[in-house]
Amino acid sequence: MALGILVYENDLYLYSLIRERISSRFPGAYIERAGQEDQITDPRLLTDLCIVYDNRQFDPPDQGGAGRQIPLFADDGKGHSIIDMRRVIRQIGGEQTSETVTELAAAAGTDRLRLLISFAYIDERENFINKVTGPSTFVSMHPVRIDLMSGIRMPAPLIPGGTGSITKLLRDSTGKRFDPSSIPDYLNPDGSGFLSAGRPDNDDDVFDIGADVCAGLIKMIRDMCIREDTGALVAVEGWRMSELTEFIKICDTLHILLPARMCTEDTGMVKELGRFKRSLRSGALMTVHYCEDYKDQYEAVSI
Repeated sequence: MALGILVYENDLYLYSLIRERISSRFPGAYIERAGQEDQITDPRLLTDLCIVYDNRQFDPPDQGGAGRQIPLFADDGKGHSIIDMRRVIRQIGGEQTSETVTELAAAAGTDRLRLLISFAYIDERENFINKVTGPSTFVSMHPVRIDLMSGIRMPAPLIPGGTGSITKLLRDSTGKRFDPSSIPDYLNPDGSGFLSAGRPDNDDDVFDIGADVCAGLIKMIRDMCIREDTGALVAVEGWRMSELTEFIKICDTLHILLPARMCTEDTGMVKELGRFKRSLRSGALMTVHYCEDYKDQYEAVSI
């Protein structure tokens, strides 16, 4: 055994997010929650032990002098206590990791807003998101996911007890006094690691409200990502090609998900892909993906 990380955190959801961020940077580390049956019981088995603790709930835990103690919350300089996972990761890895983290953070500055245009089935789209652009692929602590599509195409609702509506967020975003920094007030955990606005009040609300309002919200989300040092995935389906180009102009990276390679053969999609690429802002990148490259083995269901 080498690196062990013992996390003192009572909030299970927060612990899950912390574990995801740490494991993405230290894939070989043993990460356990204090108080669980499988926690690290003998620190002497480790060559390096880090104790990460919620300093709003716990005093520095006593592990008999073993391990480095790293508080989760720090002052942001504005009187607020925040969790800066880049700081935590630097302290876990020491000087050896700080350069890597700096490079990751710098790269994230050009990848704050990801736009996914999907032409796939729901299961295939969600499988792709989980593997390629899920929460663990963001440097930020609380990545955001916004779905601009029909309500019947959206993924599972928010976690039990969560409330939210993309309808309300879209309508409120048109107000003259609406500030992008208030977007997180409309978001709740979706159970997969993202913060989400939730389903619309009516299935077609996103389309009824219109592409102009949606494009305006996407711009605000990118502004919010820069201010709050976070990242966002905006998944869109069902829009006209001309409307999609307006969304594309805003993003940092564009992902196109097609069912199979044959979709680009004699279907006009090659022409549209060229149109999408020309719509990108300077420095933005576009990648075309095919479900057949990410497909899981789904069980057949008799209907």
